[in-house]
Amino acid sequence: MLVRLFIKDFALIRELEIEFSSDLNVFTGETGAGKSIILGALNSILGWPARADMVRDGADRCAVEGLFELSADSDLIGSLSEWGICASDNQLTLRREITSSGRSRAFVNDFSVPLRRLRKIGTSLVDVYGQHEHQSLLQINQHSRYLDAFGGLSLQAAAVGDSFRQHGANKAALEELHQKRIRDEEAQELRRFQLDEIRTADLQAGEDIVLERELVVLENGERIRQVTQQLVDALYQSDGSIVEQLGRLRKELEQVSALDQLLNMHAEGLRGLIYGVEELSSDILSYAENLGDNPERIAQVRNRLFVLRQLADKYGGSLHKVIAFATELEVGEVKMEELGENIAVMESVAGELCTCYAAACLELSQARSQAAADLVKLVEAGLKNLGAPMAIFEVRLGTRPDPEGLVKCDGITVHADEGGIERVEFYLSANPGEAPKPLANVGSGGELSRVMLILRELIAAGDGVSTLVFDEIDTGISGRIAAAVGNKLKSLSSGHQVILITHLPQIASLADRHFSVRKLTEEGRMVTTVQVLDDDERTEEIAQLLAGEEVSESAREHAQQMLG
Repeated sequence: MLVRLFIKDFALIRELEIEFSSDLNVFTGETGAGKSIILGALNSILGWPARADMVRDGADRCAVEGLFELSADSDLIGSLSEWGICASDNQLTLRREITSSGRSRAFVNDFSVPLRRLRKIGTSLVDVYGQHEHQSLLQINQHSRYLDAFGGLSLQAAAVGDSFRQHGANKAALEELHQKRIRDEEAQELRRFQLDEIRTADLQAGEDIVLERELVVLENGERIRQVTQQLVDALYQSDGSIVEQLGRLRKELEQVSALDQLLNMHAEGLRGLIYGVEELSSDILSYAENLGDNPERIAQVRNRLFVLRQLADKYGGSLHKVIAFATELEVGEVKMEELGENIAVMESVAGELCTCYAAACLELSQARSQAAADLVKLVEAGLKNLGAPMAIFEVRLGTRPDPEGLVKCDGITVHADEGGIERVEFYLSANPGEAPKPLANVGSGGELSRVMLILRELIAAGDGVSTLVFDEIDTGISGRIAAAVGNKLKSLSSGHQVILITHLPQIASLADRHFSVRKLTEEGRMVTTVQVLDDDERTEEIAQLLAGEEVSESAREHAQQMLG
């Protein structure tokens, strides 16, 4: 609810501070006194457009500030938290500053915010009725919200919206998977060719290093044989070989070892050395004999290395990288198979989600049809009580064919979105003989306000907006109808804070807090002032509404009776 409104240098207002009641607040005053200025100041902190002429002549800027008190369970508190705004003690301050050049700044709890956010917050706090361009009742996309609130279908409608968004999210994810599969399939032929080429080569890790070493040996076989033969001759086969010389030395050492037994150990060492040279010679000889000339093997190795080097040049620069690339290709094949499986699963889920969404839409549509019929009866009865006995109110639920739609209704595939399958729109004919027209085309602000008043009374318990502002609510009514309108407003104020501007004593007499708006001359300039009226002042104000400028004692008595 709106607790306090502070206005400075706004139009004819020099400085005002207004404290509101939580129930029915009424502003009265002569035409031109400035009631609409106060409403304009309030609208400015709700995010409505700012103009340079809103600034009082002689001032460089104007300021409007409103203190709101939120209920502990208000959905707005969560939104404020997401925006980084703390609602300390569940209180919220909206402020708007407008310069004489027409520029403005908006603040929420002293945090600077863009105007669109101020407007979003403002619409969650206050609904203003009477000026067509700003009435939520004229926004067709709000009509389904009113109907659902009346019929107790808000949660059901929210579930339809959740189901639609869930289906949409799954559809988007599925489309992304399909696009990925298309991209993968375009590359699949090349990937399979590459993998087949690498698999056909039957690569072994380190194979190229082994083959390169073997090729060096094979290509230098003759030289290696010559060197090894010379070595075998020197060690074992030629006259005077190392083995022969060691044998002779061993014999001589054995002869002198008889003179000193300590030499026996060295003689044994020479014997082992001879055996070692003989074994070495045998190994080298065996190696040389096995080496031989093998031009076929040389060709095989060269061909194999050519294949390996070709693959290395194509797929990474080394055999190790070729094998790693093949592993990546194999993983890609597996992922392609998994992708197909995932698509199949998500397509199945999409079908289930679509079925659930369609069922939810049809259930909501049926419930809306029944709620619409009940709403029409109650609104027409309410309009009759408010002076429009011949009024016709309609709730039209329209669908449109859509071959791409998700829901089939009466054998026709229709458009469906998060709001369901129908477009809800209110129509009204206030005068006999006139066909019902969309509410946006209804000419009278008073008629529109009365429709909203009835709707508000019907759906008050389920609406999150706590403050309702009515302007032009008394246009074209008087007497008994005015009293009926007043009683409805009074009833509505038991669950909402109501702020209204009126010229009717029947309505003003029901106020919980009564403000008189007056225009005075101060220091040679006209200024608008607001005064909270006490009991005696209220009597005089209502008597003036009854009698006009000349207030009689009978008018005062009548006013006292109305207040009593």
